Amino acid sequence: MDLRVCFENMESVNVNDAAMMKHYTKSYLADFDPEWAGFIMLPHNETMRATMEPAWQVLIRDATPRTEQELLRYLDENPMAAYHVHVYRRDGGTNESKVH
Repeated sequence: MDLRVCFENMESVNVNDAAMMKHYTKSYLADFDPEWAGFIMLPHNETMRATMEPAWQVLIRDATPRTEQELLRYLDENPMAAYHVHVYRRDGGTNESKVH
């Protein structure tokens, strides 16, 4: 499975520097070997702020169910400052399902 981890900024945060955010997200998720994937527009009904602002994203390719559970536990125990984190899972097909 592949996991897409998206970072929706909180209202008081505005980061427009992709290089800085790439470093921040890759450091935050270093144990999961994330692949930088730029930004994505999330449906506003799936975000905390209900805006159509882009969210930064990384991919975790070929994740196992154990990796997914470890990631979700890590996110709950270590929230990223100033960001809402969303996780989507893709199991071989083209559609993703939101898991966090």
